[in-house]
Amino acid sequence: MSANHPAAGDDARARRAQALRAARRWAPVLGAEPDACDLSGYDLVVIDGVGERGGDRRRVAAALARLVPDTLVLSYLSVGTVEAWRPYAPRVPAAWQLEPVPDWPDERYADVRAPGWRTLMAEQAAALAAAGFDGLYLDNLDVAEDHPPLADALVELVAALRAAAPSLLLVAQNGLAVADRLPIDGIAHEDVFWRWEDGYVASPPAETAALLAGLRRLRDRGLPVFTLDYAAPGSPGAAEAAQRSLAEGFHPAVSVLELDRPPHLAEPVRSETWR
Repeated sequence: MSANHPAAGDDARARRAQALRAARRWAPVLGAEPDACDLSGYDLVVIDGVGERGGDRRRVAAALARLVPDTLVLSYLSVGTVEAWRPYAPRVPAAWQLEPVPDWPDERYADVRAPGWRTLMAEQAAALAAAGFDGLYLDNLDVAEDHPPLADALVELVAALRAAAPSLLLVAQNGLAVADRLPIDGIAHEDVFWRWEDGYVASPPAETAALLAGLRRLRDRGLPVFTLDYAAPGSPGAAEAAQRSLAEGFHPAVSVLELDRPPHLAEPVRSETWR
């Protein structure tokens, strides 16, 4: 059977999904050069496989070669925003873009209803599958919270990614407003317990309660849940974020805002079950 046959993709994803459900320690290192980090001892690693215009793709390839097959490696992919620094950005016309993302001057919300944007994202998914990634870490799905009329189109876009790269895992970051409708294999969420707001601070209790309600619902559906909190290394807040996540049956990563190094707190024991 050809590796491009849909059934082959389904089989590969089933094996990867089993590994994802077994994963314990995870490391999002989106702001780091992945080949420069010690990422041994993690079950799941998230790196930036898309890169910047003019970036050195060999560094990503070197990191993949070192990590696979002992670690699940996902590539970050922002499906809800247009990032001006990406190699594909010159192909994105103004008609596919909405207003700027607050606090991110080089990023605008994407009009996920645009067929061209969906096609472009599907192309990215297929390219990342061909590069050897195990899955996609889909960000800015909360565009549906800021723009509710986009929710249906966002769900359709994620389904198109599944069709374009059936072997890949899909893990959503944030996006609880549509998470129940998405064909995803796992969910991650930022700022559940601690966050950055001109300094590292505890998340408001009401927001934490609302996030926990949504994440518990997905956990009870059988999805693995990963939390990403931002707190100072060695701080009581960092310890609190990790402990509260573990108490929920989630898998914590507590890191600095830049994500330019492995998390300073994560689940203590790596999974003994691997592919």
